Amino acid sequence: VVRTLLYAQDPTQVQDWVNRITTRFENINKIVPAHWDGPIEATKEDIKDAFIFLKDDTIDPFPEEDLKRGLKFIADIVYGRR
Repeated sequence: VVRTLLYAQDPTQVQDWVNRITTRFENINKIVPAHWDGPIEATKEDIKDAFIFLKDDTIDPFPEEDLKRGLKFIADIVYGRR
């Protein structure tokens, strides 16, 4: 939901942020996700990969597993299908 409702509003700014943190902190080895289930081991490449959808319009912003968890209703609203 976050990536469609927030990140999609200004993908260039989000991508700029990703570039800044992965350049400034080259030795990243852990991150704390927004859901606080961490820290988890991750490199700067892992962070870049997590935001690849910002550069690739073919990547579905609502992965199938998210839709199975009950987010279809929200996806339909976001994409004007409701």
